[in-house]
Amino acid sequence: MRSDLKLIPAIRSLWTLAWPLIIANSAIPLLGLADAAIAGHLDNVSYLASVTVGAGLFSIFFGSFSFLRMGTTGLVAQAEGRADDHESLRILFNAMLLGLFLGIGLTGCSWYLIEPAINLADPADSLIEPLNQYLKIRLFSAPATLVTYALTGWFIGRGETKVALYLALGINTLNIALNYILAIRFELNSNGIALGTLIAEYIGVIYGLMWLLRITENGALLQTAVMKWKTLRTLMKVNAPLWMRTIALQSVFVSLSIFAARIGPNEAASIGLFLILLSAASYALDGLAYASEIEAGQSKGQKNFSRFINSLWAGVLLTFGTALSIIALVEFFGPDLLGLLTDHETVIASTSSLLTWFRWVLLILCFSYWLDGVFIGLTRSWDMCSTMFLSVGFGWVGALWIIGSQHIDDLFKALLIFAVLRSISLGLRLPSVIRDLKTPNHPKLVE
Repeated sequence: MRSDLKLIPAIRSLWTLAWPLIIANSAIPLLGLADAAIAGHLDNVSYLASVTVGAGLFSIFFGSFSFLRMGTTGLVAQAEGRADDHESLRILFNAMLLGLFLGIGLTGCSWYLIEPAINLADPADSLIEPLNQYLKIRLFSAPATLVTYALTGWFIGRGETKVALYLALGINTLNIALNYILAIRFELNSNGIALGTLIAEYIGVIYGLMWLLRITENGALLQTAVMKWKTLRTLMKVNAPLWMRTIALQSVFVSLSIFAARIGPNEAASIGLFLILLSAASYALDGLAYASEIEAGQSKGQKNFSRFINSLWAGVLLTFGTALSIIALVEFFGPDLLGLLTDHETVIASTSSLLTWFRWVLLILCFSYWLDGVFIGLTRSWDMCSTMFLSVGFGWVGALWIIGSQHIDDLFKALLIFAVLRSISLGLRLPSVIRDLKTPNHPKLVE
């Protein structure tokens, strides 16, 4: 083992960064459950359907713009490693501007697409109006959501993970309270839930800016609050591949649900529960991935190769250990968890039979989550994009073309092949990254 390898301090450092982010991520599925519980107590089942369907659509829609968080984190972490606070704030200001412009554009363009999209989906008549209203209200939260992505990315990149936790908990707690008051007390039904989320998102931006002013030196933010084309170009150069990579990744899980729905309702419900479990596990693992982003980015900014190697060992060991712990929890409590999510015995039995697939998929995907964090911190976004397209094209689409999609096990065979190819292809790029960082004064900031 290397004489300069300091594993225990590296693990302690990474865990100190990660645990607030794990808790913050855990609040995301709790918000969805709370909204469903509130909507489930309204007098018409159409309100529940509009909230669950609408929230799911916006989760995919806004999730495709999460590159604003990832790209900001990597660039800010590197600036922080160089102890360049002014560059860090310039990146944040321009990232917020980019998020604001994108959010306004999305709101304006998407407003006219809602009704045609609903007509294309052809839902039940009772669902059309509440879903239409829910989507139109929530759409106005786009600018706030994207600006919050940039703010969160800045806090994480600086290593202010507890602030990221306070921001996430503050927004989600306020969201739940407002949704209950507006939907139940003011009897606004699903519109109240959409409006509560909208208000919470904009208050969240104000809350994040207050934390920003508290952290920064007097006047530092105003001095750097200038739109710079060079910074914007750097952000777009990093973010464009991340956006394409995110779209490709989401296409796998969306198509998985579609293929399952074609097989039958029980299979569709089972896949839905499987994805809930996988999503909950990924939130915990993403906390470690975010911490790896910080360590990798700051190591690159400092040109501290020893710190980078130590963080790699700490990241892979903590990620693997966390994945094994999650698998053990699902092994012992899986049926009980499924019983809390549904009363339908056939769905519980069908989903229980998928838990073996869950173990293998998570055990393999956990390495790709960790590697994503490393590559985001280093702003190697083209590596992430190219390996994701390779994994989706050959691992998912190619596997389905060969295996077929007529049975649920066929879908999971393809998903497992995708997971293997995703982890291996990104892992094969790691030696090149290590060589670049080991070379003093390497010229590349962004690839």
